[in-house]
Order: sequence, then structure tokens, then C-alpha cells
Amino acid sequence: MQKIAVVLILTVFASCNYLSRNSIFITDTDYFEHSRKYSPGKSMLILDYSLDQGALGYGFGHTAVVRVADLSKNLLQFSLPQKLMKLEWVDDKTISARVDILPFVRSGEKPVINDLEINGVKVEVSAYDYIEANYHLAVEHLEVSPDGKLELVAYRYLEDRNSLNFIHISVINKGESIPKYGNYFIADMTSDRVLYATWSKENTLLFSSNSMDKDQIQYLLVHDRPNIRYEIIADDVKYGSEYRLTK
Repeated sequence: MQKIAVVLILTVFASCNYLSRNSIFITDTDYFEHSRKYSPGKSMLILDYSLDQGALGYGFGHTAVVRVADLSKNLLQFSLPQKLMKLEWVDDKTISARVDILPFVRSGEKPVINDLEINGVKVEVSAYDYIEANYHLAVEHLEVSPDGKLELVAYRYLEDRNSLNFIHISVINKGESIPKYGNYFIADMTSDRVLYATWSKENTLLFSSNSMDKDQIQYLLVHDRPNIRYEIIADDVKYGSEYRLTK
């Protein structure tokens, strides 16, 4: 317990140290660069980087839009909000970016999506839900409730069977259409967390998981989900090495 506490304290200290910094240079000893994307004219770039925290790994990721001629300057003055993802150059003066809207789908809140400008470059921001135009809905599990009134549906969006996108779980009236997003639970890219789902005899949802993922399930539940109880069963023998719910 003492060892865990020390690690937590060090993690918090490292995070606070990072957030309190008012300058980051590519010459800093803890600077670690992940990628560069040059503009079509090669005069600017999108720079993805983080800070090496030694045994604790890499800290918060950061993205800067910087002129090649300014690479020796403080990168923090060219930083983009951390919520932006999938940044790509449209032309020398425009970048496209996405905002993950699934946290807002879970919470029932409306996402605020606005364009912005950084270092003379316009950033055009749009919503992203990890469902590309060529993806199709694939049902992993469908089960009618014991009383015959409801259906439990676990599904995901795939380009092909070799790409395992994360799981959505909905509870719908029998015969209803499957909603685009899970109305009960929406996983994330790290793991489905719920590795099997079924009904109990009492019309309660039973979610199987493992000891590593089970505590994260509560954070991925949809706020306005159907009023159906759920229970979590942690089974490391069967699901200890799993990270996706599959048939």
C-alpha cells in the first residue's frame, strides 16, 4: 500500500510540474517528439510531443502548430487545445481537426465545437464519433430479456472483420431499431471493459469483465440509460487477457 501511495504522489507531482511550466523547447532534456506533419508548402508543421517523466512514462501529450523557422522558440505559445484530434493540413493556411463527441453522448450534454486560429492558421473543427463513412454496424450479441419485452444488443462499427472498433451496448424494446450509439454503455478505444453481456432471470443486466477493467465500466455508462439494473462479474480466468467483446 505504501509503495502504491508513493507512485500516486510522484504521478501527481509530475503532472503538476508539467502543468506549471511556462515554457517547453525542443532542446529540453525531457522533450520527446512523436510526429511531425508538414504543411503542403513545408513552411509550417503540426508537432505532436510529450514530456518524458522517466520511470513514470510520458506525460500529457501536446500539439503545436509552428513555423519551421520558429522551432527554437517556446512551443507552448503555439499550442492547440488537448481535446483536438486527427489534425491534418488542408492547405498552407488551414488545418482540419476533430473533437471526440462520445463523452458528450454519454453525459447527455451538447458538445461545443468551434473553429479557432493558431499562429495564423485556421483550424476547422468538426465532430468525431469513430464511425467512418465506410464502416458498417456489426452485432456481436443480441439477447431477448427473460420477460420477452426487451432486447440487449452489443454492437460495433467496422470497416472489415480485421478491425475491432469498440463496443456499444443498448437496451431496446423487442423489435425496435438499434440506435446509432449505445443507449446504455459506450466503451472506448482502450478496451470494451464489458467483455460479455447477458440477462439474469430477474431481468438484470450481467456484465462480465476482469479485475483490471471492471472499475472503469461505471465511467462509460450512458447517463440517461434505460432504467435497468446491472451487475458486474469479474472473471480473470475467462476474461483476464481479453479486451474486446466478441462472439
